[in-house]
Amino acid sequence: MNHSPIATEVPLSISGRRRFPRYRYSAPITVRASSVLDAAGMSVEISECGMSVITGAALKMGDRVELGPVCGGPAAAVVRRSLGKLCGFEFLNLSSEQAAKIREMCKMLPQYRSRTLDLWER
Repeated sequence: MNHSPIATEVPLSISGRRRFPRYRYSAPITVRASSVLDAAGMSVEISECGMSVITGAALKMGDRVELGPVCGGPAAAVVRRSLGKLCGFEFLNLSSEQAAKIREMCKMLPQYRSRTLDLWER
C-alpha cells in the first residue's frame, strides 16, 4: 500500500492557506485519540486535505487522532483548529487510494461556502 503525505503545514491566513476547496459533508464519524475514549462526531465539511467535525471529545491543537470511517476506512489526522466542540483536522499519510476516493467523492458534493468555520482565525 502506498502511503504519502497528502498535506503539509503552511503558516498563512485561512483564506490564503486553502489548497483545496471544502465541500459540505455530513456523516457520522468516530474520533479515536490516545488521550480520550472513542467519541462520536458528525462531519460538517471535507476537502482533499482534511475535514471539520463536531465532537464531544476534549481535543486540543496538535492532538493526533484516527477518524473513521473516511471514504471506507480510518484516516490518521491532527487537530489544526478547535473551537468548542468543532475541530478542524488535517489528514496525515493517506494512501493514494483513499486520497483518490476523497477526491472523487468531493466532485459529487456541494461546495462549502460559509465563512462560519473561519471564525477560529479571529
